[in-house]
Formats: sequence, structure tokens, C-alpha cells
Amino acid sequence: MIEVVTKSRLYAFNLCQRYHHNTYNLGYRSLAEREDADFGNLFHAGLDAWWSTYMHATMPETADTPPLSGLALSSALAAMVDYRAKAPAVDDAAFAKAGVMMAAYDTRWAPTMHELEVLGVEVEFVAMVPGRKRLRVAGKLDKLVRRRATGSIWFVEHKTTGADLSAGSTYWSRLRMDPQVSIYFGGCRALGYEPEGCLYDVIVRPNQRPLKATPEDQRKYTKDGRLYAKQRETDETVEEFRDRLAGLISEAPDGYFARGDVVRLESELEESARDVEATALQIRELASADHAPRNPGACHMYGRTCSFFDACSGVASLDDKTKFRRTENVHEELVTLKSA
Repeated sequence: MIEVVTKSRLYAFNLCQRYHHNTYNLGYRSLAEREDADFGNLFHAGLDAWWSTYMHATMPETADTPPLSGLALSSALAAMVDYRAKAPAVDDAAFAKAGVMMAAYDTRWAPTMHELEVLGVEVEFVAMVPGRKRLRVAGKLDKLVRRRATGSIWFVEHKTTGADLSAGSTYWSRLRMDPQVSIYFGGCRALGYEPEGCLYDVIVRPNQRPLKATPEDQRKYTKDGRLYAKQRETDETVEEFRDRLAGLISEAPDGYFARGDVVRLESELEESARDVEATALQIRELASADHAPRNPGACHMYGRTCSFFDACSGVASLDDKTKFRRTENVHEELVTLKSA
């Protein structure tokens, strides 16, 4: 049997063997996890449509005029409307936030798109693990591009995050050992390309939500009968929220959108390949084990509780259809892998 690993599967196994077992050996998914992913998937649908517009368009060779005159943004917003019909967890405020972010993304990056030739969008790959005939690494390149100035090939990785992107943060330094970037180098090569590196495209999610009316018992008024600053008589409308958010982003766009080139030496790729091989062999070896140990240290991370916490703690069963669902394809994100 050929064992298939992805960056998500490797991450899951290293995080918690019980989480990995529930997800990839048994095929369970948390319904709450799907809801949490809806916003990210909504925005990603917009990004795919935006970049696809450039892939199918004839691009100018200079930046004298903004390319495509808003067509890419219109396509992105339409794709997000279509996706929302399948994502009920995205409420009006979240949808407004995604729309503002997409418009700001267009403003920030459209003027630079003449520099890139878009070769592919959502490009899947399956690559062999060197020296292991029955191990495969699979994944999906968000985008594949050629830089017109040099002719070099780059793969694009989109990330939405709440992290700090300032110069003193650790966000960029951690990418030196990010296994996904290294794996995707091999993926590019399996597709017949020799990549120069990864164009890491980071979008910071604003943490703002619509403002609520100040509770009546907490309201304070000035002598002329007006509420104190920062107090409200009514909830902020979606339109007001959209305008406020757009203003915040326009004031400091570099705090919300950043791109960086991430490269790898051959020695670094070899080291990462050894990491992948070692983890994949552990996954295979433990697949038939009677017990997958829990890692309590991973139950609460990044301000969130693991989606399998209730099952692991005995509060709920994996067979509870109000909390979990089961899939035949444990690599749902990949069309080319119907089962693994």
C-alpha cells in the first residue's frame, strides 16, 4: 500500500497522534472545525478568482495603467458571493470584512501584477519521497507564477493570519524551517518546473467586530446630553462597520498585506526531506497500533480548543453526528486523491 502524506497530515501527527488518528486513520472531521474554516475558505475563493483573472488575461508590460480595470476584483467578489451560499457560518459582518479585505488586497497588489505571469491556480501535485517507493507527498500550490523580469519560476503561498508582521516579529524567521515550503519545492519539480523560491503572500485578518450599543446602565452623558466618547446608543450597522474597517486598513496597508521571498538551499531541502521521510515512516508504523496517545499539551493552543477535545475527554462520542462527520477521502482538499 502506498502511504500518502500532506503538510496538513504531517502537522497533525506531530501535534497529537490521537488527533491524527481521528482525522486520517478514521476519517472524522469536526463540524465546528468546518465552521471555523468557512471564513478562510471564503477569502481563498476570492483570491483564486482574482488570480485566475490575471492568468487568463493579456497583461501590459509596464505599470503605467492599473491592469484589468477592476475586473479581477469584480470576479473575486462574485466568487465570494457564490461561496457564501455554501458557508452559512459566515455572517453579514464576516462577509463584509472579507469584502473589505479583498478590495484592499486589490488596491495593494493590482499595480504590481504586470511583473508576474500566472501559470496556474490551485495546482495539485503528487511527488515521490526519494528512496521510498511506497511513500508519496501530495499537496496543492496556491499559485504558480513566472517573474517576467528574470523568467524564474515561483510558487505562491497565501496565508491569512492574525500575527504581527512588523520587522521585529518572528513571523518571517520561522519560515526558515517551514516544512510546507520545502515540500512544495519538490512538488514544483514533480510538475516539471525548477522553482527559484516561494512568494509568501500574507494577509492579516482584522480582529474588529461590529460595535455594540453601550448597555443602558453603563451609559454616561455630557452636560448637553450627549453620550461620552466611545459609547453608543445603537449597534453599529454592517455598512458602518465596513466603512470603519476600510478606513483602518487604508491608514496602514503594510500592516495588513506583505509579501516575502522564501528560498531554500539544496542542503535545507535534503534535511526537510529526511524529516518528512522519518515522520511518514512513523505514521505507517503506528497505523495498525491499538492505541494512539493523546497530547494534552495540544488541547488548548492559539486561543482555541481542539475540535476533538470532547471525544478525547469522554464528554462525547465520535459517532455523535451533531459534532462530527466521517469522510471517505481523508485528503478532502485534493481532487486528485479520491482516497488514501
